[in-house]
This record gives sequence, C-alpha cells and structure tokens, in this order.
Amino acid sequence: MLDKETLFEAQKMSMTYANLVYNGQWFTPLRQAMDAFFAEVNKVVTGEVTLKLYKGNIIPAGIKSPYSLYDMGLGGFTDVDMYDQKDATGFIRCFGLPLKTRALLLGNKTNVDFGKPVVLPKK
Repeated sequence: MLDKETLFEAQKMSMTYANLVYNGQWFTPLRQAMDAFFAEVNKVVTGEVTLKLYKGNIIPAGIKSPYSLYDMGLGGFTDVDMYDQKDATGFIRCFGLPLKTRALLLGNKTNVDFGKPVVLPKK
C-alpha cells in the first residue's frame, strides 16, 4: 500500500542501505534511521504473490493484498463519483510549473500555458 513517491524513496534508500551493510557501517545512526523508515512503511505490507517458475526463471504472475491501492473500478476514471476530471487541470499546472518557468527563462513566451501567450514581467 505504498504510494508512488514513498515506494520511489524506499527503492532509492535500499541502495544506500546495501552500501552501508557492504561497507561494514551497520552501527551507524543512518542505518538505524533507515530501519525506522522501513519499519514504518512496511506496517501494512502483506498479501500473496504468485510466481511462475520456468527453466530457471521466476516470473511474477499475480499480487493480492487487502491494502492494495489499486481499484479496478477506478482504472478508467470514467464512471467514478470520487474523481472529477476537472481536478487534473490543477495537477497539470502544479507539476508543470517548473517546466513553464524554465520555458519563460529561456525566452519561450508562447505555448507555455496551454497555448496562451505569456509575458515576463520587466526586471
């Protein structure tokens, strides 16, 4: 049940953790802090994983968890009461703000905000 950002950070931290262990730094405060992070995010990690074994390969075939964040009913975002497609505009603007700023700084004053011309303020 990890959200995308937490899963991404956990994957990055796992490399740091492996390096700490490999380099014999088991008793460092960093390793202890990372243990606390992993213990917290793994509180709801449970479920079943189905694997296929074939000629020395292991192939994931299915995952089930009572805490899964995936819901087949929400997959298409078409007939869902809790999702308003107008909400996407706000997210697109927020996540696109750094790219819009970059474009403005590089001198691209058109097609930055959904095709609307943008004028930089004078310094």
